[in-house]
Amino acid sequence: MTAAAGSPSVVRRTCRRVGLDRNPMRRREDRVQLAVAAVLTVLFLIIAPLLSMAVGGRIYQTEDRLAKAQAAQLHPVEATVVEVGKAPLYAPITPARVQWKDALGVAHTSDYQATGVVKAGATVKIWLDSSGKVTEPPSSTRALSKALLITTGLVFAIGTCFGGGYALLRRGLDRRRARLWEAEWATVERTWGNHGTRPDQA
Repeated sequence: MTAAAGSPSVVRRTCRRVGLDRNPMRRREDRVQLAVAAVLTVLFLIIAPLLSMAVGGRIYQTEDRLAKAQAAQLHPVEATVVEVGKAPLYAPITPARVQWKDALGVAHTSDYQATGVVKAGATVKIWLDSSGKVTEPPSSTRALSKALLITTGLVFAIGTCFGGGYALLRRGLDRRRARLWEAEWATVERTWGNHGTRPDQA
């Protein structure tokens, strides 16, 4: 009952705050500001998703092809941890030395950065490039991460441009409103001075 009775007042307050009421005190500048804000909001809601999907989709496809091409040049092998170093405090990695044998049975040893806690004698999967050197494993999320990062920056840039344009417009309209108020008050003061009474008391 209370919520139903109070809802019209909430609607009226909301309309008044956004400038949708029929307040005769509102100027043409207020209506222009409201119209520009509405247009920019609609444009942002339309342009930002469409442009993000187009750009993000293209970036994802390009990065995905690149990641697959790089992954095709890598191959995994099982290696044995022969030595474990001290893990640094600032990164969740453990430096280690690993050893593995190639197809000819020749043993190879190399440094390896484990992404977890490992012990000497443990078996880990490492990735080798075409030259047989230990390299980073192929990433399954790099394409998506890069697409999301760039599209987020793009949406932020669009929002910043729209917001900056609206702020400049509002500043100009505020200056114009201030000049109009000063001119109107000057007229009112002259009227009071000529008649000696306020207009509503004449």
